[in-house]
Amino acid sequence: MQIMTMPSITIELTQKELDAVVEYASQCGETISGLARKALIREATLADGYGSDDPQYEYQMMIPSQASRTKENTIIQENYNRIRRILGWRQITL
Repeated sequence: MQIMTMPSITIELTQKELDAVVEYASQCGETISGLARKALIREATLADGYGSDDPQYEYQMMIPSQASRTKENTIIQENYNRIRRILGWRQITL
């Protein structure tokens, strides 16, 4: 029997950074490790600018499907500003 282990990565975060990452992962319906894996691969391959060749690396903030475009924008803005508040950053308007 062969046992395969997955390598792991350890990162150091401040408590605010951890809280922000936990919040965003929750908004995307992802685990922290799953979100980090997807985000790093998307960044490393320019998948956001040129399109992903593999849907397993896609993630996005969960928005109710019946939301109007205006409501969707409001939800997205509120979600980003929630994370920005956690980090002590200024609020934004989309």
